[in-house]
Amino acid sequence: MSRTLRTTRTTVRAGVALAGGLALLAGALTAVSHAGTAERTPDTVPGTFAADPFADAPIGYAAEAGGTTGGGGGSTVAEHLLSEYADSSGLSPSEALYQLLKAHQKSEEEGLIVHVDLSLGQEGLKESKIDIKDVENVSILGVGDAGELDGVGFKVTRSQNIIIRNLAIHHVSEGEGDAIEVTDNSSHVWIDHNDLSSERDNEPDKDHYDGLVDIKRNSEYITVSWNNIHDHWKTSLIGHNDSADQAPDKITYHNNAFTSLNSRVPLIRHADVHMLNNVFTDINGSAINARMGARVLVEGNWFENVGSGEVDSHAGYIEGPVGWFYGSSETGYWNLKDNTFIDSPHEHLESTTDFTVPYSYRADTPAAAKQAVEQYAGTGVIDVNP
Repeated sequence: MSRTLRTTRTTVRAGVALAGGLALLAGALTAVSHAGTAERTPDTVPGTFAADPFADAPIGYAAEAGGTTGGGGGSTVAEHLLSEYADSSGLSPSEALYQLLKAHQKSEEEGLIVHVDLSLGQEGLKESKIDIKDVENVSILGVGDAGELDGVGFKVTRSQNIIIRNLAIHHVSEGEGDAIEVTDNSSHVWIDHNDLSSERDNEPDKDHYDGLVDIKRNSEYITVSWNNIHDHWKTSLIGHNDSADQAPDKITYHNNAFTSLNSRVPLIRHADVHMLNNVFTDINGSAINARMGARVLVEGNWFENVGSGEVDSHAGYIEGPVGWFYGSSETGYWNLKDNTFIDSPHEHLESTTDFTVPYSYRADTPAAAKQAVEQYAGTGVIDVNP
């Protein structure tokens, strides 16, 4: 495959962008598989883990059906350092990013890579959120520990092949109040190595902030990996209502740290979801909430101090690591495989489905997953330099 790189005055290190795009594409294609078996690795060798935290391509559902390559997936690649683009355009950093994404709507085969090397907020932004709308082949990458969104978030709408990595996004109250929302038939989205948070006990309005990662309205082939997700009330949503007509599907969460949260970790309606090698700590309500026929493979996770232990008055399940909690009229289903529970109500738990995922993967033990997540989840881990 040959590529050309469009050079502009804000394009940096064109050769690196081209090579990186090819590497991302090759990695994603290599990751695609339809085998349904898992290979388990031992946790006896420090630093050796099933999932590579430095990989340039996702695993799980985002690697299926052609893979997710982001900005490297275009036939040409436009690459920008946001601080330089903002200075040259005279726009605030937030508005500069918004306008770059808006201009990319007119691109057909081009890829867009934006390196975020400063803090973005509501100041100077004419909109209530940063739309990633009606676009393809986009990567938004934080540089080092400098990439931050304070009070504003992303909304991914009708978009394909999107990567969001290495960004701290927090206290989002503008727009719908979501740190990252994926909606309206978006597909192949990789959300990786971010730090997402607000406040867990936000008095007097606990719903002042909405979700940290919300996936809605027929969106699919999404992987959420190596994120530090913490200090929030309603954490993550898959499916915004009980209607099957608008249900998202095919979502993988792996190697995320879920810490100091209340509930929806995540809440799942209808979708097929793989919860693999995540670490759940200090969840004071309930964690994985499966409703409306959702099928969830809960595998190799570490649960510590998760759940209130109270009986949910709606469905009669004990609030804890996994169950059918609150509102919806129908239960979901879970396949529990090799999880560790510490100080978390779990004696009542048993699998209610034999659901498994259609791709091949390697799974760590929960102890190894805990070590990996503590060492490699969140921002400042991967090397993102323009």
